[in-house]
This record gives sequence, C-alpha cells and structure tokens, in this order.
Amino acid sequence: MTIGRILAPLKGTPQDDVVLATAFAAAKPFNAHVAAFFIHPDPRLAVPFVGIPVSPEVVQDIVDASQAIAKAADERAHDALIAAAGAAQAAIVAHPRKSDTVTCSFRRAQGLFFRAAAQAAELCDLVAFATIAGPDTVELSEGFVEILTRSGRPILLAAEAPAALGRKIVVGWDGGPSAARAVSQALPFLKEAQSVEILSVQRAPMHAENFADLHEYLGLHGIAASEQTIEQGARQVGEALLDGAARAGADLLVMGAYGRGPLRESVFGGTTVHIRSHASLPILLAH
Repeated sequence: MTIGRILAPLKGTPQDDVVLATAFAAAKPFNAHVAAFFIHPDPRLAVPFVGIPVSPEVVQDIVDASQAIAKAADERAHDALIAAAGAAQAAIVAHPRKSDTVTCSFRRAQGLFFRAAAQAAELCDLVAFATIAGPDTVELSEGFVEILTRSGRPILLAAEAPAALGRKIVVGWDGGPSAARAVSQALPFLKEAQSVEILSVQRAPMHAENFADLHEYLGLHGIAASEQTIEQGARQVGEALLDGAARAGADLLVMGAYGRGPLRESVFGGTTVHIRSHASLPILLAH
C-alpha cells in the first residue's frame, strides 16, 4: 500500500502555496504524482438574479469580467505550481506515470468547485488542503465536506508549508468508524514513521478507550505504537487533540472526520469544524 496520486485543488490565491507545499511534502516519501487542478467557475453563474430585466450588454459585461478574473487566477495557480515544483525538484509532465522521482501536472476544468474537486478526488489517494478560515471560504468548505463524505478520500490539511511530515505521527483515537478509516488510509505514512503514538481524549465520566484492537491492527502491519489518554477538561475535543499532538512533538495528526455528520457539526459545531480552521500541524482526516 502506497501513495500514488495526490490531488492539489487550486484557487489562484496565496493559499495555493500551502496546498502545493503540503502535497509535495506528502509525495516525497513515495515518489508520488501531484495533480494540480484549477477549476474555472461557470461565467454564467456570475450573472445575479435581480428580478428585473437586465440588458444583454450588461450580462455580457458581467460574464467578460468573470472570465477575466478566472483567467488571472488560473495564471497565478499555474505560476504557483511552477514555483513549488522547482522547490521540490519535481518534474512537470503532461502524462503522469510511475517514476523514481516526484512528478506533477496541471489541468483545468469548469464548473462548481466542490463538485469538480470531489469528482477529481475519486481516483486519488490523498487530497491536499489549506486550513479553512476567514472570508471567502464557502466553496472550500463545501469541497472539503464533499471530498470526505462523497468521494471517500482522505484530506491532508495544513496551515502552512510543512517543514517535515510523518516522522512523528499521533493518531487521534475514539474507537469510531471514522477514526478506524483514517488509520487505514494513513497506513503508508504510519509505516514510514519513526514513531507513532495513539492519543485518546477522555470525556469524563467515561473510561479511557480500549487500545487493544488498534494495537493488534497496527502490529499486523508491522507498526509499533505507544499510547496516551488525556483529559478533555473544559476544552473542545479538537482543541485537546491539537494540544496533545503538539506536546508529543508530532508533525502529523491522523484522525476521523465528521463522526457526528457534517450537517450536525456545521450547525452545532464539532471537532472537525474546529480542526479545519485551527490546525496547528498537518492533519490527515478521513470520514
């Protein structure tokens, strides 16, 4: 089991630098291919519905302006790939194939970001994302949820370009199916790690989670792991996990996403909602 293709959805914004650096850092141990993907919005969707007649000239002006903005974003995304590939010493290729070095490619599509990104993710092993916070995050949030829940692909989330990735891994463990899938999909990284620690957040008055089955599963893959249980206290679970991973010196946190469902977490808040905007280290999430 290895990593062959990593999707890097680009928006033509400064966050592209983080997405690409994260994707290349994840690709390096496996000589994987980074598939940079820019999605042009449908210019017709830029025309607002105002309930009153709008002249064809005004409509065309809006469409032309939308296309110009998309073209400029496309150029910025392509330039970001060229720079990131140079820094990673990765070859840009037109037709990806297995190589003894990291490679990358750039392609374009048109449509809704969340739908096109989720479809492109279906035949990828991992999807790189930057943390989702601040203004203009609706499209990214929709894409994040769609990739995890509909495409079933893991996401590697980072707030900044990682200096290292996967040497010290912490697994956030609650015994649930999402956490189990995250462990399974993180196996290529877990096998390469220098150390692995299983971290459980104890929610009083519950008892600590049973680690036996997880130790057995990891052991069958040749992975030894230590374990630790920390008290949640007054913190959110996500905050406790991030703090525990930081204290352990981890450069990758593996955890399940949307254990209570994306709609419930979006309305009431939850671990994934907190993590995706407050990630302080690279995090591999799976649903």
